[in-house]
Amino acid sequence: MKIISLFFIVGALFVNPAVSKDYEYKQYLEDNNIKPLIKSSEENSVDIIEFSSFSCSHCAAFHNETLQELKESDVYENINFYLIDFPLNQAAFYATIVANCNEGIRSSYVDSVYQNYDVWTKASSGEEIIELLNSYGLQHGLEDEELQSCLKDQDSHNRLLSLQVDAQNIFGVESTPTFLINGEKVQGNRPASEFIKIIKKKLNN
Repeated sequence: MKIISLFFIVGALFVNPAVSKDYEYKQYLEDNNIKPLIKSSEENSVDIIEFSSFSCSHCAAFHNETLQELKESDVYENINFYLIDFPLNQAAFYATIVANCNEGIRSSYVDSVYQNYDVWTKASSGEEIIELLNSYGLQHGLEDEELQSCLKDQDSHNRLLSLQVDAQNIFGVESTPTFLINGEKVQGNRPASEFIKIIKKKLNN
């Protein structure tokens, strides 16, 4: 099986010039029915959106290190964390399709792909990459028949790509990881202390 081609190379086809500059990130989440991977139970909370590519080493570092530090901090209970897939190559797009195949395994699949970043990204062939990315989904309960159906679902693929193009057009996302923290754009992985400082500022506004 070949890795699925990247349609976002011609992403300009998806451009929506009618989008207002006043379009809010919350509207983007609502319009696209995007659910948080981490949901705060506190009334005073901060929304963190990460635009991330599974093939991005800095994204892997954020998930494997920085996010873990945030989970151990005193602001963790106030965080709503959203992950928007922004695949930068074919392998990342393939992982994106699998990650979005079943909402019930999405969080655990994301964790597995990033935890095993040094394994699958160093695979010797595209076929081995596919086998590994599939295995992370199957081990979390994704059925093979369901997986094959997702891989053939062009409407779903186009929706995932349109999320990426909208992120470029609306929020100016050009690289990964890029974050929106209550709408404020932060580019690149930072020390956890910097995220905590921004989060506390937002909580006190």
